[in-house]
Amino acid sequence: MISIRRKLLMYLFGGMISATLLAGFATYVQVRHEMNEMFDYQLQQIATAFPTELSTGHTLQVGDDSEDEVMLQIWDKDNQLLFTSAPTISLRRVSTTGFSKTKLNQQNWRVYSQLDQGRFIQVPQPTAIRNRMAASMALRSLIPFVVLIPLLGLLIWIVVGRALQPIGRLAASINQRTPEALETISDEAYPPELQPMLLALNGLLTRLEQARTTQRAFVSDAAHELRTPLAALKLQLQLVERDNEDPKLQTGLARLHERLNRATHLVQQLLMLARHEGRVPDRHYRRVDLQQLVSGVVSDLAPQAENKHVDLGVVVPADGSNSGNHIYAYGDEENLRVLLGNLVDNAVRYTPAHGRVDVSVSSVDGHALLQVADNGPGIPVSDRERVFDRFYRREGSGESGSGLGLFIAKTIAAQHDASIALDSGTDGKGLHATIRIKQVSVEATPRMDQRPAGLPSQRAA
Repeated sequence: MISIRRKLLMYLFGGMISATLLAGFATYVQVRHEMNEMFDYQLQQIATAFPTELSTGHTLQVGDDSEDEVMLQIWDKDNQLLFTSAPTISLRRVSTTGFSKTKLNQQNWRVYSQLDQGRFIQVPQPTAIRNRMAASMALRSLIPFVVLIPLLGLLIWIVVGRALQPIGRLAASINQRTPEALETISDEAYPPELQPMLLALNGLLTRLEQARTTQRAFVSDAAHELRTPLAALKLQLQLVERDNEDPKLQTGLARLHERLNRATHLVQQLLMLARHEGRVPDRHYRRVDLQQLVSGVVSDLAPQAENKHVDLGVVVPADGSNSGNHIYAYGDEENLRVLLGNLVDNAVRYTPAHGRVDVSVSSVDGHALLQVADNGPGIPVSDRERVFDRFYRREGSGESGSGLGLFIAKTIAAQHDASIALDSGTDGKGLHATIRIKQVSVEATPRMDQRPAGLPSQRAA
């Protein structure tokens, strides 16, 4: 499919060149015609201006080359040649007066002749010379056209480019829309030709936003409605489990507990998804201490790690570079806690018993790095992009989950202009997740000698 720009340039360039060539050809023909008329007038003036008294022995300094521009011949009333400007050229006398044509040695001549006081004056000129001089003058008249073609081409290129700029701006405006921001496009800056397209696009964006709002409302309402019966069912299960000690029944109750825990986790993730997906990020963020954030997330998930016998802890740099200066970033503290918590929760879930999960925060090139490293099975390179998709769960992981944790994490990261990268762990084992967010430059804060109550102990890298 040929682009609109290329099609416009092809048609405009083709039309301009065709019109210029046609105008140049017409000018060439016209100039040649006018030059021939001028040469005819010149011959007539030479014949009229020749002296009236001229004897047979009169001599003039003349040339004898047939390539001379003009030749002069005079006969008396007895048809005797009185004078010729080229004695070596024997051009016969024409029989008529005025303009005529004759031929000598296969060379054409344009002749003007007249009777003057009994004399017959003949002024011939080679037509080849006339044509060559006329063509030369005509070609010189085409120089403006030759200069005009590239100037017009440049003008067409600029005009077409500027005329198509609104399409480029519209494409850029559409490209800025994200699933989280589907606001309509203002039509004030676009010409009337694009108004129908803008109207259709804005209608589509409006319908998409309505559909997404309805979807989020449904997810939120459904999750809220499910929380109460799940909690009641969990309570009833605990009562049944307490009143029955049959080993066979206990096995079934344990499986039922697992299913309920999975359903409860799914409901929590759905509520979290409804709260964060499609939310317009609040740019009036406050300063968040990332080291306290890491300590708080690790403390929250420490019981889960302890139940699974996973060593979960905060790693501090071996050189203590971050021990005196806290690292800050702008953002929503609760959302950042959810972002980091989902990564740490995934690491604890998929790390086998007696494994290790390390969480750290550092500063590199004006950005803060929140890193979660584990020695679990890791994620194949081919799946590291897909795991951020909604409801995507890898086969054979052996762990229950909703497939929403990393999707929610990616959504929150996008709202904070942050990025999440997944790499292999040390020696190619496990998974190393890195959150990269812009750091806030602040003055060093005094070092805290004691940790807040309930925070996990730190270990050196």
